[in-house]
Amino acid sequence: MKTIDLAIIGGGCAGLSLARDIALSLEGKQDGREVTVFEPRTHYENDRTWCFWSLQGEAEDPLVRCRWNSWQFSRNGETVLHRSSQSRYCLVSGADFYANAITTIERADGFDLRLGVQVKSVESCADGFRVVTTDGDYLARRIVDTRPPTYPKGNEAVLYQAFEGIEIETPHEIGDLEIANLMTQMHTDEDGFGFDYILPLGSGQWLVEATLFGFEPGCGSRLSEKLQSCLNRLVPDGDFRCLRTEKGMIPMGYRNPKPESDTGWVKAGTAGGAVRAASGYAYRRIQRWSRECARQFIESGEVSRHPEDSWPRRKMDFLFLRVLRSEPQLAPELFYRLTSRITPDAMARFMMDRASVLDLFAVMWSLPKMPFLRNLLKRDHRARRLPLQKGAA
Repeated sequence: MKTIDLAIIGGGCAGLSLARDIALSLEGKQDGREVTVFEPRTHYENDRTWCFWSLQGEAEDPLVRCRWNSWQFSRNGETVLHRSSQSRYCLVSGADFYANAITTIERADGFDLRLGVQVKSVESCADGFRVVTTDGDYLARRIVDTRPPTYPKGNEAVLYQAFEGIEIETPHEIGDLEIANLMTQMHTDEDGFGFDYILPLGSGQWLVEATLFGFEPGCGSRLSEKLQSCLNRLVPDGDFRCLRTEKGMIPMGYRNPKPESDTGWVKAGTAGGAVRAASGYAYRRIQRWSRECARQFIESGEVSRHPEDSWPRRKMDFLFLRVLRSEPQLAPELFYRLTSRITPDAMARFMMDRASVLDLFAVMWSLPKMPFLRNLLKRDHRARRLPLQKGAA
């Protein structure tokens, strides 16, 4: 049984970020520590993108592929356009992220990325943890578990954000090349609250996604149909080439289970609290946690979980999600009013967990009060289907 200092279970964004940041911090040092990442997939594909706002004064992420100083929202023919000289909406491609992380990990002494290996169980023992895998057993002194969450009763998310997208190349300009379309064609129907997400990537390339907020993890069963409708609207003659596709589901308001009782074993990524409840944004939060966890591991050999959001932020986020769940027909109006009544930079700071007190007041003041008052003291029950009839809007 091989002994290692740190087992990272899962080689997704959180797992690879942590291994990469530890490797970078130890670069050129004769440290002697052994770090192994266990990842069930056998190879990486350009299967996703991560987006975030880069705020004034923040260091530039070298992996950013595209950036926009303007972004917009629309519903029922009305559009809100945000332009900023301080904040930028940024995109990191999966291909660039994976290549950067894997190259850094593979050239570091004592680091091992074990592809095609599934972790079957983790058991506490006298010297740490026994990690049982499909490739044999390991003895790990510390564990960071980034496997995605499951949803047993009591651990469900409030809402689920499902998306399905395609990156296309077309001779048509299907939008303004300088504007990121973040929530366009906002609407509600029998499936939930939906919108289109359209990003110009340059050189005739566009990322087009259909997105849905629903109640169940499987709420996106009709997203292929919705995406095709969006493509038919944008490129009526069908003159485009598919470069790649992506799809996924983000739990919003996931109720994280109690922290692990075993010291030295922490959860990270979505199951550990990386996703902002009311937005689904996680990339920047993962990078901040990864740098801090890497620093702590190098200095003390310990690992840390994601920091918990502040009480006011948690309450605001969960109340907003509760309104969206109980009164989804209001969603287009809520997002339209929010985006039209706060400044672009206040919105960017709010979405990236950097809001000032004034920003928070601006957000609260922008929204209608009655839906939130109705839901403030409402018992948090689990509705299993949306209170909408087919064709409602």
